[in-house]
Amino acid sequence: MKLNLLVSTSQINSKEGKLLGTGTINGLGHLAEIMVANGIHGDIYDLPNGSRNPTIASPFSLNNGFALTTDELNLFEIPELKFDPDFRNHLEHLHNTNQQLYHGNRTVSYTLKRTLVPWVLQHCYELFKENLSEDRQSEYQNFCETANYWLDHYALYEVLKGEPNNLEQIGYKNLSAYEALQFKIHHEDLIGYYRYEQFLCYQQRTAIHKKLKNLNIGLIVNLPFGVEFDSADVYFHPDVFEHGVQVGCSPEPEHGYPEQAWGVAVYNERSSGLQEYLSEKMKWLARLGDGVFLDHMVGWCGQYVIPLKIPADSVYPHGRFLTENHEERVENLIWFLEIIDKAGLEIRGEVAGDAARVNATRDAIENFKYINQTIQAMAIPRWESRNDRLLPLSQYDKSTLMMVETHDTSTLLQYLLNKKGYFDDFEAPHRILEFCRRVLGLPFFLKDIPLALENCPEDLWIEIFSRICSGSRSEDIVFTLPGLISLLSPQYRSPTIENNINVKPGTSGKIGNGWRNWSYFSPPIETINDDPLVKKALATLAGRPYQKFDYFHYLNIETPHQPGLTVLHSIPLGRRIIYLGSSSTWEILPLKESISGLINVELIIGNEGDEEIWHHINLESVIDLESDCDYKFQDLNGKRHCYTYPSARIKREGLFVKLRPGQVHHFLVYEDKSIESLGLPEEGYS
Repeated sequence: MKLNLLVSTSQINSKEGKLLGTGTINGLGHLAEIMVANGIHGDIYDLPNGSRNPTIASPFSLNNGFALTTDELNLFEIPELKFDPDFRNHLEHLHNTNQQLYHGNRTVSYTLKRTLVPWVLQHCYELFKENLSEDRQSEYQNFCETANYWLDHYALYEVLKGEPNNLEQIGYKNLSAYEALQFKIHHEDLIGYYRYEQFLCYQQRTAIHKKLKNLNIGLIVNLPFGVEFDSADVYFHPDVFEHGVQVGCSPEPEHGYPEQAWGVAVYNERSSGLQEYLSEKMKWLARLGDGVFLDHMVGWCGQYVIPLKIPADSVYPHGRFLTENHEERVENLIWFLEIIDKAGLEIRGEVAGDAARVNATRDAIENFKYINQTIQAMAIPRWESRNDRLLPLSQYDKSTLMMVETHDTSTLLQYLLNKKGYFDDFEAPHRILEFCRRVLGLPFFLKDIPLALENCPEDLWIEIFSRICSGSRSEDIVFTLPGLISLLSPQYRSPTIENNINVKPGTSGKIGNGWRNWSYFSPPIETINDDPLVKKALATLAGRPYQKFDYFHYLNIETPHQPGLTVLHSIPLGRRIIYLGSSSTWEILPLKESISGLINVELIIGNEGDEEIWHHINLESVIDLESDCDYKFQDLNGKRHCYTYPSARIKREGLFVKLRPGQVHHFLVYEDKSIESLGLPEEGYS
């Protein structure tokens, strides 16, 4: 089973991968080497920040469906630099100075990178033209042929954008038209520059993909749903996109979200033009990675469209679905998935959104599995419910893509602390409590939520990591890279907003906005090698051996006159026993596995009301009361009293408890003949 990591290349904090304020493609290779060295068998899910338009929500859009970002280039690996060693030395001096000044700084500087890179690439392009060898010419021509479908469109459009009014002249959309031919002649050099920068990006991308393959690390590339209006795709493919409308998100009152306008182009659904466009896109992506992660998968069921300009007299909501027919939505998505499958790509999908399209997406996935088994649909344990109860880890299917967090949600640590940065994350405490009891198998009460760092020792976080990694049959589990490091490393264990890939969902990718989205490096990836606690956790769990554990169940009790009485029970196999120590710190009981296997049940009884409780609890559904034996109730709280009761008495009278408001008894229950002593420190047995 795989332990996968979700990253944003430009934000990978790697000594080998940082350059002039952002991460580079080399960070992916460095991370893959660290994964292999620590026994992490999995894939890297790459999340490039493609949008540069400050009005666009970057998780959902690209400024081009094919072109790669120069933000990720490792400039020192550009072959042409060897022809000008003085320039290279100057560039190295700039890089080294930046590293010295900002060593340890977690803030990404896209501004610095995007200021310097055009200057460097322009010089490299001149060196390329002046020193073009036969081999280099052949490499370049092969790339141009490989990227033939989109490259000329992209390069011409980038030049057109800098020319006033030219975009409105329809003649440029036909590359064989006189106007386009004349424009290309007059701007041949600049058009060639844009081809060259994509040539460099392609070479470095394919080289890193090859390196990862040799390390047996897969590369899953992110496929955001939309393409921006200001793109070569929309300009040169009018048959692919609808006009006068934009993609949006329908109101989701069940999730508390209003209607959203995303400002990206609407696809002409299931048209021949779209089919050709997407087929070429998937063939291109198949050269860059092993699979795709579909961002906003429900959009392919049927888009929600909003007018580009909303009339003043328009009634909210302003948009509409292109189809609301369930069967048609299912067919739309299967049509799209078949295009990806034909390109030989593995398919991973985000399933989130309005309930109706989520249901259509799930039906399409199930239908598609009869054709091909490579698709995996995302499930987030803190969201997945059945009959209004969170789904235990052991109930996930093997083919589920279990994501601990996404690029725009809280990390697991932040969720448990209910903090993200300097502000509460506003998750309902009772929801976190259910997640702790039912998903993680933690013996908590509402007074313990949210967790506090000072009450949680190192072993607790490793135990939580262990349960998440090993408690599910899912072949693939995904952590964000900062989420993994912040959970395991004491140095970076904090709810700081720096430990998020994307600070606030749905906001602009512009750097310097109020939320500073997409603007923080991950914790240093060397932490995985250098932090002994991280290495300790990964040494045994990176391979994710399946180990089912029992979560805490609620005992149904009739307490008409005893409000607030809560009884939890669990069989403590496949996990360690966590209890609240005398110093109000959560501790792990030092029991040998051979002994813990003889414990019948872990029983927790708490008074969550405002009055004292006296009650007899029926335990027939929890322990075997037909056997003629004595049961010991070892209390883990307070003075650790141990009580002995014959099974016949418990059956006849029930277990009597007397609890003050807020008081909790945490028992390990076992047969007297099974264990002479649990070996606990004696603070007072009775």
